[in-house]
Parts: sequence; C-alpha cells; structure tokens
Amino acid sequence: MNKKNENRLPQILFFILLVAGIGWLIQDPNSLSRFKDLLFEKGGVGSSHDLVNDDHHGGRELAKDNLKLLVSIYEKGVPPQFRIEAKDNTGKTILPANISLGIKLKRLGGKIDSFTFFPAGQQLISREVVTEPHSFDAEVTALWQGKNYTWNFSQIEARTEISDEIAQISEIKIAKAASATLSVSQNFTGEVGLDEGKVAHVLPRLDAVVTHVFQHLGDNVQEGETLAVLDSRELADAKGSHIKAKKKLEPALLDLERQELLFKNTSKLLELLSRDQDMSSLDKTLDEMILGEVRAQLIPALAKWKQTHAAYIREKKLFDKKISSESDFLAAREQHQSAGAQYNALKEKIAYDNQRALLEKQKIAEKFSLDVKTTAQKLLALGLTLEEIEELSFDEEHRFTQYDLRSPLTGEVIQKHLAVGEAVGKNDDIYVIANLSSLWVNVAIPARFLGTIKVGQKARIIEEHQGLKTRGVLSYLGSVIDEKTRSVTGRVVIANPKRSWRPGMYVDVDLVQSEIKVPVSVVNSAVQKFRGWDVVFVKYGNFYEARPVTLGRTDGQRIEIIEGLNKGEPYVSQNSFAIKAELGKSGATHSH
Repeated sequence: MNKKNENRLPQILFFILLVAGIGWLIQDPNSLSRFKDLLFEKGGVGSSHDLVNDDHHGGRELAKDNLKLLVSIYEKGVPPQFRIEAKDNTGKTILPANISLGIKLKRLGGKIDSFTFFPAGQQLISREVVTEPHSFDAEVTALWQGKNYTWNFSQIEARTEISDEIAQISEIKIAKAASATLSVSQNFTGEVGLDEGKVAHVLPRLDAVVTHVFQHLGDNVQEGETLAVLDSRELADAKGSHIKAKKKLEPALLDLERQELLFKNTSKLLELLSRDQDMSSLDKTLDEMILGEVRAQLIPALAKWKQTHAAYIREKKLFDKKISSESDFLAAREQHQSAGAQYNALKEKIAYDNQRALLEKQKIAEKFSLDVKTTAQKLLALGLTLEEIEELSFDEEHRFTQYDLRSPLTGEVIQKHLAVGEAVGKNDDIYVIANLSSLWVNVAIPARFLGTIKVGQKARIIEEHQGLKTRGVLSYLGSVIDEKTRSVTGRVVIANPKRSWRPGMYVDVDLVQSEIKVPVSVVNSAVQKFRGWDVVFVKYGNFYEARPVTLGRTDGQRIEIIEGLNKGEPYVSQNSFAIKAELGKSGATHSH
C-alpha cells in the first residue's frame, strides 16, 4: 500500500462506520433516543433539562430531567386521540400505572380542551377526541415518582394571519354565528313584471295636436302633474256645452226657488183658511206672505163668500121673525151656497195648480242640472279637474282648445309616443306610467306541485346576477292549467323601494313549505371544502383558522351547524374563498 492510500485509510473507515450507524438508526427508531441520550450525557448538543423535539413520523418528544414522553396524535381507523409512551433516561418504558398524565389545549379564541388518559399496553390513550384542526397551544403535565413535570409547545395548522387593511381590500366580511329559522321550500322559476294595479295607459280621449311635451322616458311624475299640452276643437265644444248648460240652469234654479216659496205660502194660506179665521187677522197674515196670483184669485172669492154668508144669516133671522119674505131668504141662501161652492172650488184649483207648478219647475231645473252634470262628466273624463270645470267661463274662450294631459298616478314614465306638432287620436296610447314601488313576480308552477302550494305561503325571491334577494307572499294562484306548459301561474308581490328590481328579470322563487328553528347557523357562502373537511373560517384578532364543522339542514340561504362552531363566534361570511386561497399559499401542514 503506498503512502497516498495510507493517508486515505482513516477517511474510508469513518465513512464505513457512518453508513453502518445510519442503518442502525433506521432499523431501530428507539436508538435515536439512546443516541441523543449519549449526546446529552456528554454535554453535546441540546440540554437534558427541558427538551421538546418535533418528529413528524413518530410524534413529538418531550424530555425533562429523567423523564421522556413521546406524544402523538393517532387517527388511523379511529377518531383522533393522543397516545403517549413514557420512558426514563435509560430508555426503559415506564408502565402506565406508575405515571399520571394530563394535557390542556388552548384553541384560537380562548377555548380550553382538557384530556385525561387510560392505560393501553405500554401506552396511555386519551379518553377525549382531539378535534380538528390540530392547531393549539399545548400544556402537558406529568406526575412521576412524586415529581411534577410540565411542557409547553405550540402546533399551528390551517391558520393564517391577515391584516385588517388586506381583509378590507379583499372584501372579507365578518359575522357572528347565530340561531335562525330555516325554511324548507320548493324552488321554481319566475319573472318580474309590473304591478298591473299600479300601471296607467294615458290616452288623449279626443283628437288633438301636441303643442307642448313636459315629461319624457324615465321621468318621475306625481298624480295630477301635467305630462303634455294638446290643442283640441272637440274639447272647446265640450267646454262650451258645459257653460251653456250652466247658464240655462241658473234661471231655472231661481224659478224653482220662487215656486217653492209660493208653494209653501199658498199651502199655509189654505191651511189658515180651513180654520175659518176672521178677515182682520187674516189680512195681517196675508200682508207678510208672498203669494203671487193666488192673492188676487183667492181673496175676492173669500170676501164674496163672507159677504153672502152674512147676507144669508141676516135674511134667515128676518125670515124666522116673519119680517122678510121667503123668496128673499131663499135667494140669499142660494147666493151664499153658490159663493161657497165657487170659493171651495177655487181653493182646490189653487192647491192643484200650486203642486203642479212646483213639479214643473223642479222638472225643468232637474233637466238643466242633468245637462250640467253630463257635460261636466264629459270634461272630467277628458282629464279636467273639478276646479277647472267650475272656473270655466266665456271670458276665457282663447283657452277652450287647450287640453292639459295629466298623470293619473304617481310613478315613472316607462313609455312615450308623442312629439310637439304631432296629431294624436283619441285612442292613441301616448304615455304609460308605472309605479315601480311594488312589482309582481309571476311564477310558473307545474301542475304536479299544486297539492303542496297554497295562497299565503311565504316566498323568497333571488336574482343571482345582481345578488338581489327579497321576500314576499304568494297572493294569487291560477285556477286554469295551461294546456302547453301544464302549469299554473302564481303571483308574489314584492316591495321595490330602491328600484333595484326591474320588470323582465328572471328570478328563482322559493315557496316556503315549513320553518325550522336551529340554535347555530351561518350563511351558506361561509362554508368551504378544505382537505376534505367542511369548514368555516373563524377570526380572532388578525388570525383566521379553518374550523371543521358538521353541517345540518339548509334553506339555501343559511345552513345549520350541528358541531364545530358556537353561537356568537365570529366567522367569515363573505369571500371565505380568499382565506382558503391564502392557506393554500402558506402551505399549512397537517402535522401530528
């Protein structure tokens, strides 16, 4: 062997020993601990007083003084559980009966999980399940040979840190888990339409020419507001007919008023005459009454009857005393009876004429009044207001052709078909005004669902593209099944205060069939899939952590959390996928 090879001999021997040593360590993992013990005893790397080593394959080794614990989380075929093997500094296994162990895990948010152990062979196994994620600050305590031992270590997984500024930019929103009432519903397709009770088609109602246009597409108008001004000969004729009717009515009403007074006074006079009052008191009463021609007819007849009556009484007394002849007596009696007959006939005639004259005046007044009402109704139908009709007079002939076209309701102009100078017909649909504060959602409901759908059911309306959601009630359900679609039309009225909903939108309609109260729930968008788990991301401070949850029932908006999240805990309710993406970038591991 030459000198050069002799110099390399120690290096070769060292390499052989190194390879042999590695093979020994691989075949016997416990030899790693013994190797470390040798290092510690010789004052090499590390310290024998307090050791926490992380071993991804064998678990985590905790060492202090003469006690070493190998702590692992075992989950093959069983729920995750702690398994601990205890040894002394010589590597000898400590029997489980000779040592007492406990573990406390502090979770994100402050929750404490405590673990107790039972012996199983040479190991101690936790009675409690180690819930996911396995991210915590751990405190391990042991009592062995009358001495207490404590170790602390942290394990982080499925957790990331995001500042408030980044969260705001990422539009990450936070909510609190809360109880909720979930609705079991049936989903259908619907279309938003106008509320037909709040739509007005504005027609001129007469032939005219447009002179001014004030309102255009999209303008908001109030009820009674002028939309446009038209010029119409037909309107001028209608206004003139109304004024003529009013002018004929005025004298007719005066005649009727006078005739009513005459009727009243004449009736009173006839009543007084039936009481046979003396002429002096009667004359005084007559002087205070308006009687017209009745006074000239009735007073002379009454006077004549009174005169013949007095003559008859005088002749009767003279005849009874044999002073006057029988012929004079009979003549006086005949004159008295004739005057009385004429007087009574005149009273009857006056009573009849009085009643008839009143009826005739009433008939005339009613005819002219009807003419006024008819012409006024025509003007009202054309769009004039009562105030404008009352103010009509021949003094404003230049305005007779002007027609102010007004909005019949408060709303928005959604159609307009006129321009200045354009001739429009009485049946032209020149404006459409719609009040969009409420809308109809028309729902096509297949006939096979009619047994479970009823008027009055609550409904949820969802428009996915713009993220619109609202609620309403099924207010109408058709009675006739469409022959082609085999469905009936249902209707839900929705409020639209912000004008976010637009007629023509296609929407999803969930008709609620039952409601269930759940103690803990989150919005559906909060739930993500992460490493095969259903998770909700909780937030404490600037830390976000995936919290595996057991899901329950859902109504499409919120979902029940059976296990994994407590009521009141803050969670990511919007853009939770951003947290999932951040965890993917950070390479969070599932290490035991």
